[in-house]
Amino acid sequence: MLGLFDEELQNIVVVGASHAGISFIDNIRKNGFGGRITLVDRQKGGPMERPPLSKQFLLETGDKLNPIFLLRRAKWYKENDIILKLGVEALEINIKTNLLSLSSGDKLPFDKLVLATGARPKLLSGCETLANTYVLRQPDDAIAIRETARKVKSAVIIGGGYIGLEVAASFRQMGLEVSVIEAAPRLLARVASPPVASSLLKLHQKHGVSIHTDVSVTEFVSKQQQFSAVKLANGLMIKGDMLVVGIGVSPDSSLARKAGLGTEAPDGGAIIVDQSMQTSNSSIMAIGDVALRQGDKMRIESVHNAQDHAARAVAGLMGEVPPADEAPRFWSDQYDANLQSVGIVPVDADDVTHVARIGQREGGVSYWSFQGKTLLSVEAIKDVENFMLGAKCLDQNLSPDPDLIGNPEFDPLA
Repeated sequence: MLGLFDEELQNIVVVGASHAGISFIDNIRKNGFGGRITLVDRQKGGPMERPPLSKQFLLETGDKLNPIFLLRRAKWYKENDIILKLGVEALEINIKTNLLSLSSGDKLPFDKLVLATGARPKLLSGCETLANTYVLRQPDDAIAIRETARKVKSAVIIGGGYIGLEVAASFRQMGLEVSVIEAAPRLLARVASPPVASSLLKLHQKHGVSIHTDVSVTEFVSKQQQFSAVKLANGLMIKGDMLVVGIGVSPDSSLARKAGLGTEAPDGGAIIVDQSMQTSNSSIMAIGDVALRQGDKMRIESVHNAQDHAARAVAGLMGEVPPADEAPRFWSDQYDANLQSVGIVPVDADDVTHVARIGQREGGVSYWSFQGKTLLSVEAIKDVENFMLGAKCLDQNLSPDPDLIGNPEFDPLA
């Protein structure tokens, strides 16, 4: 036996040096697994944090990698005896022989394969071949965006979600003129409540960002194959020296789909897993942004969810009960405003009310979203105390009175 693990489990291969992948390795080593662990990732260099790529990373003035952005230092991989295969692509899973083929020509045997492949940015047709056009997901994307942003004066961002707004805030802090274009009627239409979207709209306008909502792009304009402007459906032409597309991501499940694993749809989507993150193949697990647990209505993209998936996977391998469900957590930094969110914001429901609760700190406020009398989410801007209070309520399945929660003196846990 290796710790509390099955004696037949000797060789684990993890594909994806993501938050989920690294959390899984850290968790399983801490729980006593002493077998072989190999980590495969297409990116070169030390695996990095993803959230800062649209924020602090873009604001770095030097080109040398700041080690604060690394998920783990080199010493950690050595101390935990992790075999790194970086800068190579996982090409094919042979489910009959339990072999993973890599672009380097290597074939890695495994007793358990853990897919933590994350997601890929969605692209827009018509701009993919233009110079100075970018998406943001991997460290290489962020490095390329930062290098160009240092040289230009203006940028156009398509997509008014968290990534687009975080990049907009970073660009403004770098001195660029910034225009954000969102096809939906408001910012953050799929992920935040109307009052939070309104607050962040005002914040960006205060910092000089030009926001265009409820309008689509009809044409990308270029000069000598380099992006120069977009034409909008309302007739406006928005000029810019660079373009960043942030319109969401799709699960990177192609490796699993080619191996015949169960996914949301025959042509792709998230990898379907059980409560222990087991796929339709008993030798393969999936965790993080690429995975969807059976019974869940939606896939969650967050560091908190990645860590939860990793813990569930390790518990499953140990034959233990998975950790209790927690309400999903999200966060975003834009200028000096920190947004923390817990729960799922009901953006499509009609019978939802949003109650504002003033925080203890200057400028702090939280928005509590109810469907009837049931609390569904809490979003806090510069208000960590009410974020933590909301998290406790949701984790304990408590719904405070919507008529009282707006009173800062009211204690929903009393």
